[in-house]
Amino acid sequence: MSRLTTSLVAAAVIGQLVGLLGWIDPLFIPLVLVAPIVSGAVAAARRISYAWIAVLWCSAGINMAWTDEVVNHEDLGFHLALAVVMPLIAGAGYGAVRLATRVRRTA
Repeated sequence: MSRLTTSLVAAAVIGQLVGLLGWIDPLFIPLVLVAPIVSGAVAAARRISYAWIAVLWCSAGINMAWTDEVVNHEDLGFHLALAVVMPLIAGAGYGAVRLATRVRRTA
């Protein structure tokens, strides 16, 4: 298995663990709105590939979807939408930091 594949598998596994935090009600909103943008920004600052952070958040959303379906039999569409939206939010944080560092380097 290549190094990139191994890294993305690790991101998917970590995403499954992060998705379980969605069951803690006070953490849910910050988890889906704040954590992706912060982690995206941190990943860009540390020069971690966006693919890694996108896989992590997509995996977390998929975890929320399947666990809620198994336990409550509801909200499948909502959680699958989160699996798409959270990587995009992380991408916004990632892109903001990348743009800021690029502008700073050229100045």
